[in-house]
Amino acid sequence: MTGGWAGGAVTQRARCVLAPNQSPMTLDGTNTWVLIEPGSAEAVVVDPGPLHEAHLRRVLDAVEDHGARVAVTLLTHGHLDHSEGAARFAELSGSPVRALDPALRLGDEGLTQGDVLRAGGLELEVVGTPGHTAH
Repeated sequence: MTGGWAGGAVTQRARCVLAPNQSPMTLDGTNTWVLIEPGSAEAVVVDPGPLHEAHLRRVLDAVEDHGARVAVTLLTHGHLDHSEGAARFAELSGSPVRALDPALRLGDEGLTQGDVLRAGGLELEVVGTPGHTAH
């Protein structure tokens, strides 16, 4: 697939790093989100993507390019194009992996509906949206 979405800055707080896994299901590739409050030293990564070393390093580079470190990695669901690289990304970044689904967590803390996560000035409210997966 060519000529589609290429990732990049979406807002001053959100950047998309597109995984190189184009397909009819992932379209131009899985969106991995890097969220950083301007001037902050902490970032949140949402859905690190497939187990693809170069992609995971690009995600980490996107954080480090802002002079930040990954405070937490979040998984929205367990489809492999979103979650397969989570354990390796946790190794690279030193961040915990949090998710609503206990099976996806790497670390002690999970998430529950209505939780508010705070990292580097960002506030993210957890809103479960079932329907994309069975969990």
